[in-house]
Amino acid sequence: MTTWIDHKYARLVSHKFLRVSEKNNQINFRCPYCGDSRKDKTKARGYLLQKEGSWYFFCHNCHTTRSFENFLKEQDMILYQEYMLERMREGSTQSKPAETSSFATKPTFTTSLGVKPFKELKKISQLPLRHPARLYILQRKIPSNVHYKIFYVENGYNWARKWLPEKFAKDFDGRDPRIVLPLKDNNGVCFGAIARSIDPNSKHRYMKLSWTDEEGFIYGLEDVDQSKTVYVTEGQFDSMFLPNAVAVGSLHWKLLTKHITTSNVVIVLDNEPRNPTTNESLAKAIDAGYKVCIWPSHIKEKDINDMVINGMDPVNVRQIIESNTYQGLKAKLAHSVWRK
Repeated sequence: MTTWIDHKYARLVSHKFLRVSEKNNQINFRCPYCGDSRKDKTKARGYLLQKEGSWYFFCHNCHTTRSFENFLKEQDMILYQEYMLERMREGSTQSKPAETSSFATKPTFTTSLGVKPFKELKKISQLPLRHPARLYILQRKIPSNVHYKIFYVENGYNWARKWLPEKFAKDFDGRDPRIVLPLKDNNGVCFGAIARSIDPNSKHRYMKLSWTDEEGFIYGLEDVDQSKTVYVTEGQFDSMFLPNAVAVGSLHWKLLTKHITTSNVVIVLDNEPRNPTTNESLAKAIDAGYKVCIWPSHIKEKDINDMVINGMDPVNVRQIIESNTYQGLKAKLAHSVWRK
């Protein structure tokens, strides 16, 4: 068993993060994937947990789940290498169990569901003008030409439970209004969805549904032309304001290289120079050889959607991105200036 080794390295890596604490075999800290909360710096919803003899990571905000081995590999490569050597010395190099779900044992899904879950939902473009979900989309100034790709569900959790009962196993009472964004692959085959709450008091802003075994997701693959520049954003809404753009959940770089085969890619992360997760992701993108957008100092909004809400034309946003795209050593220099 390697539980004591996992616990040792869980403690070591956790001290990289903010608001770390440990109690009852649970190590709590601010999530390195979503940053937890931009408004409330006291929130810490990332956990390293022990279950059935194995450690794993789970965030109660963005629902990112990782086996401990994968979490350590993504967060600290040097510690990961030391960890693997120590496991080898202990004579235990077997793979960890599959990553667990926050609701139940992770089931094996197939693509057989396709678009069936969406047939009972209405598109934003089909809702009355004064409907709260339609007003939400209009207030965020989401382009009207993509409204047909956005759905609405009155109770997102119960809808998700209907189609994935093994994952969403808990009972839930109350309203859970959400807009739903289908996830499709390069061939237009639907493999899941992102359900985003429109309730400002919701404890779970995002809910991911997947009927495949693939970790993570890329939103917008079905419309990408890989013969042209592909823009990669964090948020799904942000991607809707750029031509030929996708959004990569939790910034899965391996997933990106699997589905986006062109080298003509520009990474456009949020404008958060003080966010350690954003800075780490930018550094990884630069080291991987990607072109990256480093936002100029006069831009104060945190993301593309906020820029548009505050009156900026999407065409001008794209021009700013093109004028502030760097690669290699120039990207490293621009990044070092931006984050100060």
